[in-house]
Amino acid sequence: MGWRPWPRKGRGKIPIVLIAGGTYALLITLAMGLVLYMTGKANFQNTFALLNDKAVLMTNQLEAGLRTRLDPLKAAVGAMQGLYADSRMEIEDNEAVRTILAASLFSVPAAEGLIISQGTRGQFGVVKSAEGKPTYLPWHEENNHFKGPYGAPKIEADSAPIWGPMVSNQFGIFANVSAPLSRNGTLDAVLTATLSMDGLSEIVEALDTGDGTAFIVSANGRVIAYSDLASLDEKGEAGGEGNGNGNGLRPDGWRLPRPIVHFGDPVLAKLLDTPTMAPFAAAREAGVDVREIDTGDGEFIAMSRRVSGYGPVDWVVGVYFQNSTVSNEIHRLIGSLLIGIAAIVVTIILSFFVASRLTRPLAKIVSQSRKVADLEFDKVERLPDSPVREVDEVLQAFNSMAAGLGSLNTYVPKTLFRKLMRMGVEEATRSREIELTIVFTDIAGFTHQSEGMSAGEAAAFLNAHFAIMVEAVEAEMGTVDKFMGDGMLAFWGAPDAREDHAEAAVRAARAMQLAVHAANESLAAQGRAPTHVRIGIHTGPVIVGNIGALDRVDYTIVGDAVNVSQRLQDLGRCAGDDSDVVILTSAGTLRLLSPDVPRSHFGHHQLRGREADVDVWRLYPEKALAEGEEGVT
Repeated sequence: MGWRPWPRKGRGKIPIVLIAGGTYALLITLAMGLVLYMTGKANFQNTFALLNDKAVLMTNQLEAGLRTRLDPLKAAVGAMQGLYADSRMEIEDNEAVRTILAASLFSVPAAEGLIISQGTRGQFGVVKSAEGKPTYLPWHEENNHFKGPYGAPKIEADSAPIWGPMVSNQFGIFANVSAPLSRNGTLDAVLTATLSMDGLSEIVEALDTGDGTAFIVSANGRVIAYSDLASLDEKGEAGGEGNGNGNGLRPDGWRLPRPIVHFGDPVLAKLLDTPTMAPFAAAREAGVDVREIDTGDGEFIAMSRRVSGYGPVDWVVGVYFQNSTVSNEIHRLIGSLLIGIAAIVVTIILSFFVASRLTRPLAKIVSQSRKVADLEFDKVERLPDSPVREVDEVLQAFNSMAAGLGSLNTYVPKTLFRKLMRMGVEEATRSREIELTIVFTDIAGFTHQSEGMSAGEAAAFLNAHFAIMVEAVEAEMGTVDKFMGDGMLAFWGAPDAREDHAEAAVRAARAMQLAVHAANESLAAQGRAPTHVRIGIHTGPVIVGNIGALDRVDYTIVGDAVNVSQRLQDLGRCAGDDSDVVILTSAGTLRLLSPDVPRSHFGHHQLRGREADVDVWRLYPEKALAEGEEGVT
């Protein structure tokens, strides 16, 4: 890839302003969609606000109607309780007591009976007949004018009127409120006022708004009152579930209260198990629960609230109706919302499409930049032109940069550059003294060998030779310092420190030896003379770091140890054999090697530039000791 100057600004390219303008147009469309959504949301909230108000209003009306009918019953019992305490009336005066009971009974329209219970004597009282006339009940010692299946409330002499559990007798099942008849702290009897289930159903029927079904159920799952018993009968007869007695779903002896699961109303059957609807938070804060119930045959909205004080178990009063009116409005709002969401989705898709088209060249830049970061300049591809002016300028600048770096990489060792970048250039290149293992290689007799080569052939030969040398160095994470003619200088232990720098250098020398031997076999097959290489290895202190002028520095090593390794390489001339590679090392390196490395003593030699003799050893890293070479002497 050749060096290309950064081209001038392109002409005829689409400016990025136009692209931005188009994107802004999409954003405006999105904003309009959001406005539509917010409008729909407001309508949605208003609709549910009205439904919340309706739920509160209807349940308040039901509760108020119920209390209007029942509270006077409790008040009448309380009044008679006070009358008894303040008078000289005796329970044994049957005629007087019956007269008072009858008067009190007919003063409260909701009351259907007043019963006095007195210890073991039994019960007596007055009830309303079907014709609305008083029917007197004589004393009955077995206390069976009514029976409490859940147990009568506990009443003390000073107790206030209290609602008890449902009671039953031959006339039906009744809600009841009781109060003690006591005088001077002595409990003489208990007065109970009753209201039949039919009476409670009449109450909810009177409160029925006409577009739904009103009901009263107990918190433990029993239907107490129901406004549409007649329609329930009709459903039973139409479905063939009746008894033929005109009662539809209600067989002979069927009475309220009745367990919800056996009542026959699928809405009430699911009422207590259905969670409340989240949009009706306002109603829930007012004590009203709104539920959407799906029976399989239709959807219903149930609005209810708990009412306490009318027995040991809370009552749930409410009304339910078909969901069509509410659901139609909700579905209309949801439809509008879905249209807005669809518009938003389309806008988002368009925005991503435009963004992807605009950033696609940037993605290519990122991909190619990774190759630049990895110094793989030979794999960097030229980026194509872009119709967007500013993006095209960036692409062309990158192409020029990649071409320039590729040319520069020819003169900078790739592995060294990676190490310096990884460790931090400033710290790694700071000059310092450190012990390294240095390897110096040279081709024996290259001047004579190259006499028959052209300049191109000689360069190709050296490039091929240095390729296998560099490969061996980089395989052992060494650093190639420089090439000098047909020689190469490399070292281990910098810029990244390592304790096994001597062993790594010897392993690299062995790899060079094997590679040269393989190359010589190839040359022999071509009828060409073999290459002989001398390698000198020495370990010692050197100065390593950036050395040079301000505008031209090299990351290199300087010191006597470098000269020793070169002199050892040169001493290889004295080996006196025909080996492809001769490797000589100093005792300084040998002391750091494993004893398993085959070696022989090469003698003590005075190297040029040094006063003292150097203890020199020859290494045979490709051989084993068993092949006859001398070990350490």
